[in-house]
Amino acid sequence: MKSVLRIVFGILLLTAPAGAATYEAVDGNRIIVLDGDTVALPCKKPGRGCAERVRLRDIDAPEVFHPDCAEGLQQGLKAKARLVQLIRGKAVYVERDGHRDLYGRTLGALRIGNPSGLNAGMQLVREDLARPWKGGAAAREERRLWWCGPQMPDH
Repeated sequence: MKSVLRIVFGILLLTAPAGAATYEAVDGNRIIVLDGDTVALPCKKPGRGCAERVRLRDIDAPEVFHPDCAEGLQQGLKAKARLVQLIRGKAVYVERDGHRDLYGRTLGALRIGNPSGLNAGMQLVREDLARPWKGGAAAREERRLWWCGPQMPDH
């Protein structure tokens, strides 16, 4: 009976229209947290480059790999550590709606415990470890100022 349910659920996932949310349960211990707003999911079939990268929708956390400033790096590491705390040891439901970002990453959310559970990205926003996502140069500068403060000119 379980195998029949898995097949039916798999078909539903594959046939869901773009924009309709789908959910996949993943062991939070197997998710690789790259930074406060990006994770890599475990491979279903191991192989080079098989991990799906998921960019948490509607938030932006400070960069860890190419930070704008030292303060931003420190805040980015805090956001990353908090995301690890939120998902480790828990069932995590990856919510997808069929959209990707400019880098080909899946846009989605991580729901803790069940498909309507705590949205990990929004929790980071509530804790001031991430900012709500807004597009455009002005919004990016606003986020940079939030994390780095005004930059002093070099003399």
